[in-house]
Amino acid sequence: QRDRWLGVALGLIALTVFLWGGQLDITHSVVFLIAAIALVAMRESPVEWHPGIKALLAASGVFQVAYVLQQWAGHDLLWGPLVGGQFKDVIQPLGTLGTVDGAAAYIAITAPLMPLWALPFAAAAVLKGKSLGALAALAVGLLLRYRVRWFVWAATGLGAAGWFGWRYWDGLPTTVLARLWIWKFALTDWLRTDPILGVGLGGWPNRIPFQQVQAQFLPSGEVFLEAHNEYLQWVYETGVIGGTVAAAWGWAHRRMLAHPVWGGAIAAAAVSSATFFPLHITALGLLIVILIGLATSQKETESCA
Repeated sequence: QRDRWLGVALGLIALTVFLWGGQLDITHSVVFLIAAIALVAMRESPVEWHPGIKALLAASGVFQVAYVLQQWAGHDLLWGPLVGGQFKDVIQPLGTLGTVDGAAAYIAITAPLMPLWALPFAAAAVLKGKSLGALAALAVGLLLRYRVRWFVWAATGLGAAGWFGWRYWDGLPTTVLARLWIWKFALTDWLRTDPILGVGLGGWPNRIPFQQVQAQFLPSGEVFLEAHNEYLQWVYETGVIGGTVAAAWGWAHRRMLAHPVWGGAIAAAAVSSATFFPLHITALGLLIVILIGLATSQKETESCA
């Protein structure tokens, strides 16, 4: 009753499990249910807790920045010899998440919650990751957080894109084009299976990697266990109906992007979701559920009003 489109989404997932339960890995559906419960729980958290939650999330982002920068300096306490690991010739900024893109996305999403003094270090850490998606998420999140006017958005975005393209162009074409090709490959499969209801949650990793190998379609030399685009993967797995429900849910909660505290971080998460798979990484998924739950809390809305 409080979030009808979330309820419809849960009903849709229940229907697909009922129809194809024996053919699906229902773990994804169960995790989605748990995330929905967590979202509702965060909405019920007392407003007086919210400043403390913000401080904790910002501190977790600053810690990630510090860890990435110490890796940049040639040290690695978590993945190095102290725990039985071995240094590579080039130490990557993995953060504590174990992936460069994951660490960069975490920093980009939490940056709008950080104090001003931490932002230059956050930007440096994201730049070190060389992730276009994370850079775009960082820029959009901070610009929305600090209410920068549209022409400054445009100038900053064009300048950042031009500099990054000039600086790292040699490494861009294969990465970017491979994702475009795999999206086309997946959409072709989607159209010939069930574009109305999709293939069910968890259908992407169960189908696309196998089909890539079978068709010998490896545009970047790797299989895509996730789509690197949460929106496309959701539509692939839940069909046109699922995409419509998600769009309706987003429209119903569109004001969360304008929230004075959480809006910038949610905008960064939205951008990251278009080029990465933050909702399929536990640390990032929990972070996003917390942010959305707080931004769409009725108590928070009444407090701001």
